[in-house]
Amino acid sequence: MNRIASRAPLLSDRQGFDRRWFAPGLEAVYVPTRIDEVSAAVRDAVVQYGRGVKITSGRHCYENFVYSDDTRAVIDMSALNQVGFDAERNLYFVDAGCENWTVYRTLLNGFGRTLPAGSCYSVGAGGHITGGGYGLLSRLRGLTVDHLHAVDIVTWDAARGEARLRHVSAQSSDPAERDLFWALCGGGGGNFGVITRYWFAELPEAPEHATLWTLAWNWSDMSLPSFRALLAEYAELMRELPDNAFTLLKLNHASAGQLGLVLQVASPPDTSHREHCLHAERHVETLQARFARVARSTPLLRPLGGHPGYMHTLPASEQAQHLTYLEALQTLNGSGPNQFGKYKSAYMKQAFPIEQVDALHHWLQVVPEGVQSTDMAQSLLQVDSYGGAINRRASDATAVPQRSSIMKLQYQTYWNNDSAPGTSNHPPYTTQEAAHVGWIDGMYRDVYAAYGGTPDPARDTQGVVDGCYYNYPDSALGTHADGGIERAMWLYFLDNYRNNPRNLVDIKRRWDPTDVFHHPQSIPVS
Repeated sequence: MNRIASRAPLLSDRQGFDRRWFAPGLEAVYVPTRIDEVSAAVRDAVVQYGRGVKITSGRHCYENFVYSDDTRAVIDMSALNQVGFDAERNLYFVDAGCENWTVYRTLLNGFGRTLPAGSCYSVGAGGHITGGGYGLLSRLRGLTVDHLHAVDIVTWDAARGEARLRHVSAQSSDPAERDLFWALCGGGGGNFGVITRYWFAELPEAPEHATLWTLAWNWSDMSLPSFRALLAEYAELMRELPDNAFTLLKLNHASAGQLGLVLQVASPPDTSHREHCLHAERHVETLQARFARVARSTPLLRPLGGHPGYMHTLPASEQAQHLTYLEALQTLNGSGPNQFGKYKSAYMKQAFPIEQVDALHHWLQVVPEGVQSTDMAQSLLQVDSYGGAINRRASDATAVPQRSSIMKLQYQTYWNNDSAPGTSNHPPYTTQEAAHVGWIDGMYRDVYAAYGGTPDPARDTQGVVDGCYYNYPDSALGTHADGGIERAMWLYFLDNYRNNPRNLVDIKRRWDPTDVFHHPQSIPVS
């Protein structure tokens, strides 16, 4: 086991991508530069700091699971950032420290391949892939974990005081390792050990071409009946959308002035540029016609917000962009600036009930006390298309159980201020944070009031909602500290959490019985 020394933290080591999260008590940072150094880093860190050890690759966690008052040491995987093909294993690999943009560019330029993963360029593979992973090719190619063949992970044996690097897969001879691999296909980072590398037997061919197009509506033209019609039309579109198309409906706060729709159409294999353009233009014309019945569209006045952002400002309803696939990745590859944010999620198996639509329409015009109207311009609900290839897998094939939804929702609110790192949790900044968090929490409770305030399928007699996404963690759902962890884990994993014969609690108990890899929403051991 190669030794690795920790170093004293820099100021930037203490803060996540989300400026809300800061680790004032951080004492040590481990930065392995080779895979064979990770076991030594884990052993040294765990022996010295116990549960105070956290793992990071891209720093994008939506909650304070890495950067908090309890954090004493960080194992930073960012220096392990290779993508390639191992001829001996006959497998592609992606290191945990890679960011999305590195993964896409290297797979495309080196091998003509791609992954159906996320659009935010600086999100790290370490957490993104193991949490499920999805993006604008997922309707065509499934979730990222649907392509996963094996995982290299350092686990901790508390009885022996030993950290060990393991190569686990569905073909492992040890059934416990097969279970661990299943859990890593959606069961999230920071639960079972430190992932070092992902392996893929086959990867999808990258599309040659992709078309991007936006459609926008002014809020001033969007009456409540029009808003109802928009959401109904969008849900109906989800049932008819071809697998090579992906849409993002941006329900921006009224203070942004506009709502918008982003469409990507990827070319099927062996399609010429002319054939692709003709196909994409027909699709654009169809969408223009069907949404014209809802409300009058207008040129896009400013980039549509949220993650992913859309950085194109040409008139939205007049021109589609026909691009290479790499250009499309670059255009939509927007993590956005470092600022403060709060997020929530939901899956939907059916169209929005009218009560949900009316609640959304109301809250998207509410300006909470303590902030200016312009401060809400980045707040929105983003409704992503879902289904297609994703839903052709069984709910227990991976740890991700949501395999019958047609839409995936991400509630988002952002703000910024001039606070120095680590000081935003003091007045006057706390008033601003409370206003934004209170707004998004209030909207969420009202939208899902019929199910007790969350998208809980156990309380939904109509089969509309299907829980939440673990990669969009939301501490308001429940944590270990507030006694709500069972509710949160159910919403993320449904029967894969406890009820199925193969379940995450049993696997956590087998691989981390002392709960060393712990955070506010980590999988419990009992």
